[in-house]
Amino acid sequence: MSNRMIRFDYGYVSSTEQAIIEKLSREEKRMHAIIYTKQNCAKCRMTANLLSRAMPVQTIMADERDYARFRKQGYQSMPVVTVYKSDGTHDTWSDMRVDKIKQYTKGDALG
Repeated sequence: MSNRMIRFDYGYVSSTEQAIIEKLSREEKRMHAIIYTKQNCAKCRMTANLLSRAMPVQTIMADERDYARFRKQGYQSMPVVTVYKSDGTHDTWSDMRVDKIKQYTKGDALG
């Protein structure tokens, strides 16, 4: 790559810096999931594993405050999954929902 500087509204950047900025910009627009799990939960592990084939996944071990919050929201089983979509919307569900997982993995991960 050359060290030629490129002018943008916010100033001059090198082509290397521009490539990094473009990559970060694309990543911010990708779908990603946050999955609340509980210890020794096979459905939690399977959900995280399958969704991670289609998007970045962050798992969080739920604590008592999380369980109380989920009960108030009507969720009765783990995991609790939120998929943040690139258009700014999100989809949330609880339990291992094969139909939802297939929606995001195009069925590839579940054969």
